[in-house]
Amino acid sequence: MKNNPLSFSVNLKINRNQNQILSFDFWIVLSVIVLCFFGLAMIYSASNSLEMTVRQGIYLFVGLVGMFFLAFSNFRQMEVFYLHSFWPALFLLVIVLFFPSENSETKRWIDLGLFTFQPSELIRFILPISAASFLTRNLKTEMKDMWLVILLTFLCFYLVAIQPDLGTSLIVLLAGMLPVIISGFPWVYIYSGAFLGILSLPIIWLNLYEYQKQRVLTLFNPEADIYGAGWNIVQSKIAVGSGGLFGKGFLNGSQSQLNFIPESHSDFIFSVIAEEFGLAGVCMLLFVYGILIFRLLLVAFRSTNRFAKIVSGTLSIVLLAYISINISMVIGILPVVGMPLPFLSQGGTALIVNLLTIGIILSLRKEV
Repeated sequence: MKNNPLSFSVNLKINRNQNQILSFDFWIVLSVIVLCFFGLAMIYSASNSLEMTVRQGIYLFVGLVGMFFLAFSNFRQMEVFYLHSFWPALFLLVIVLFFPSENSETKRWIDLGLFTFQPSELIRFILPISAASFLTRNLKTEMKDMWLVILLTFLCFYLVAIQPDLGTSLIVLLAGMLPVIISGFPWVYIYSGAFLGILSLPIIWLNLYEYQKQRVLTLFNPEADIYGAGWNIVQSKIAVGSGGLFGKGFLNGSQSQLNFIPESHSDFIFSVIAEEFGLAGVCMLLFVYGILIFRLLLVAFRSTNRFAKIVSGTLSIVLLAYISINISMVIGILPVVGMPLPFLSQGGTALIVNLLTIGIILSLRKEV
């Protein structure tokens, strides 16, 4: 009996749909949705502002639409777009230095009327994707390509650092260097670069702004200026410690509700969580983050495609760095650098970029 061509095409279509469904990681999606909606609740608790919460909800909706669009996209057809997307992002990074938002003391945001936009958040997302596309455009990655990526990475690092935004600039540096390292950059150069970086610390220190130096010094003795530079970290530690095992309850945190913690809805939202939900709540939060990062890194480990491996590995590690640095900052292990907690802190650009990051990695699961 001859095979029916129509039956074969239908079966082929069904198999493709099944593969698309199997490539979609519901653990990743569930973790992200839980974190985002928990973040909305905590933003409301920290700010007592329904307007701010609704605005963040709008950003969340836009980010989720972008995430699902990218998740079901064909990344192979979009590699050319990823390759050239670096240049508009770099252009915006230059533009913000000349036309920053008038309501900001730093040159980090571009005012678009209805909302402000932070180009540094975009570049830390676009840079590793564009670098991966550039490094894998040929069967073998050449050293000259790696050096070009390193040069452009340091250019982006410098443009963000002079805004000034030291915390994000370091993330940009990490996001640009990881694709090169994963591509097989010689370890002798990596060790040499790290050694030169350590030797240049005195020069870096001399070129820091005064407030940046003060933040580093405050790390070692925040009580020395408890009503000045040490106020944020001291109040944050009080909030974290007073949460105890099960916390004071939602909307019942004294440090946050009485506005003792500056920027409690953004950079210091973790201290609000610790105060209101205690150690148990923090452990649950870290558990959800752990599931998310594990599933994201799994894409990199299992991927058979070089582009997919580099992008998923880099974006996952950058996300982990954001989480680690923010929590370490809040509990006083690292200096305060003004870095949001992914999916939880208030901030539209950061939330949308993080959701697009998840969408990109979900689309790369088709190569697993």
